[in-house]
Amino acid sequence: MRFTINLATRRVIGQRRIDRACTIAVVLLAILLAGNILLFSWNYGEMRRIDAEAAAVKNQLARPLPSISAKEQADILENSSFYNDIIKRKTYGWLAFLEQLEIATPDGISLTNLTPDRGNGSMTIAGWARDFKVLEEYLVLLEDSETFSDVLLQSHKEDELWEQAKGVRFSLSCQVKEQ
Repeated sequence: MRFTINLATRRVIGQRRIDRACTIAVVLLAILLAGNILLFSWNYGEMRRIDAEAAAVKNQLARPLPSISAKEQADILENSSFYNDIIKRKTYGWLAFLEQLEIATPDGISLTNLTPDRGNGSMTIAGWARDFKVLEEYLVLLEDSETFSDVLLQSHKEDELWEQAKGVRFSLSCQVKEQ
């Protein structure tokens, strides 16, 4: 019979595993440290580049502005007023206007054309009415509304749309209050 004696205790065997785990952890932490150092240096370089760009822009803003002649200034003001008029036309409250127009339009009226005249705030409205009584009612409703005033019937004509449908073709003008 042969006896073998293991001189390495359990504590020593466990220590090797602990040493291996610690070595792996140190290597991983060293890799993470290297990554953080690279990230920090890249961010520091970006920060210096952005600071240089900001300084260049600041220097451009610090220089004196070129002088503008009176003629150029008048041209700029004329152009800006032209563009402001376009913006004003684009920002007209069409939805509110059309809602008021719909409220004032009774059954039996079909509108075919709305022509605004921004110069004097008037609107020309053309369309069809089932009969002249409905057209009279429409004129009264427009005059009674808060949005429309000075309603004038410019023309009307009894006309035939097709064989079974007759109506009154009309055109009127009115003043429109700004929305």
